[in-house]
Amino acid sequence: MLDAGPPGAPAPVAGRLRHLGVRRLDALVLTHDSLDHVGGGTDVLGRLEVGVVLTPPAPRDGWAPPARRVLDAAAAGGVGVREVAAGDVVRVGEWRLHVLSPAGPRPAGADPNPYSLVVRADAADLAALLTADAESDALATLPTGTVDVLKVSHHGSEDPGIGPVLARLRPRVAVVSSGEGNAFGHPRAPTLAALAAAGATTWRTDRAGDVTVTSRDGVLAVAGGR
Repeated sequence: MLDAGPPGAPAPVAGRLRHLGVRRLDALVLTHDSLDHVGGGTDVLGRLEVGVVLTPPAPRDGWAPPARRVLDAAAAGGVGVREVAAGDVVRVGEWRLHVLSPAGPRPAGADPNPYSLVVRADAADLAALLTADAESDALATLPTGTVDVLKVSHHGSEDPGIGPVLARLRPRVAVVSSGEGNAFGHPRAPTLAALAAAGATTWRTDRAGDVTVTSRDGVLAVAGGR
């Protein structure tokens, strides 16, 4: 699982995992240390068996408190923590997680979003690019290749450089993770327009709820549900 969403009692993601019947995670991946991406991690560690926690290299000025709490909870529960960076490949079942970014630790005081862990996940007949909050300025030079599914960066925020990135990725399906009625107006209209122009079918969690993408013999099936 990449990221754990915001905190709560229980954290929303913990409730959804239970609803799906998930009791164990081979890996919990923390892409960066923003509260809305890692806040639910302590609850996930408390409720599920987790094999390992994966993180990008620790920032030069240390983890922000939301991530620090998750890492402390992992240590207290005897769950190993492993840092990964560009070039690493992690195998999880039939999946190969190719870490594309970042190459090294985030500089002190830097915006965490461009230093999000960016992963290309490949299985037998499905390739997905999972971008966390890394926008086009961070994605433009990465060796992504074409993908079937794109998790749209930063909840679909406005990203003037997204067009050339989409032209290279050529995703068939784009998934935007954004809260219903969020205060930021995500996903933004220019980003949605760019996705449509690139030929991607876009699914939004604020409208569709949970979005599930499956593949059989190269044919994608997408479904929403709350």
